[in-house]
Amino acid sequence: MQRYPFVLSANLHGGELVVTYPFDMTRTYWKAQELTPTPDDGVFRWLATVYATANLAMASGERRRCHYDDFARFGNIINGAKWHTVAGSMNDFSYLHTNCFEITVELSCDKFPHASELPEEWENNRESLLLFMEQVG
Repeated sequence: MQRYPFVLSANLHGGELVVTYPFDMTRTYWKAQELTPTPDDGVFRWLATVYATANLAMASGERRRCHYDDFARFGNIINGAKWHTVAGSMNDFSYLHTNCFEITVELSCDKFPHASELPEEWENNRESLLLFMEQVG
């Protein structure tokens, strides 16, 4: 990433239905779940919202909670450090060291979906991925 100047990226995880954006590390090292926005917070919120609103599973009126967090009340997006503090995340590295705007997409409640579930996961995320890539312009 330092050699080739990417400007937009997403890393895909499982285990929740939410889109997170930098910063993922809190400013106060001993404090967990602290809102830690970047100077480009508005852009990151936009990118996360574009993905979340087009994602069929996140946008569904019948959306269920995966665990205990109700991300639907936040539009299915959240600042990474506000939810799950991570030191040295790819999002933070990309933003701080390569000028690439990267988000994390938690694709599904299931951390390891069965192969038979993958076509539905693709349909849930296909339009979101395409719209996200269009934001590079």
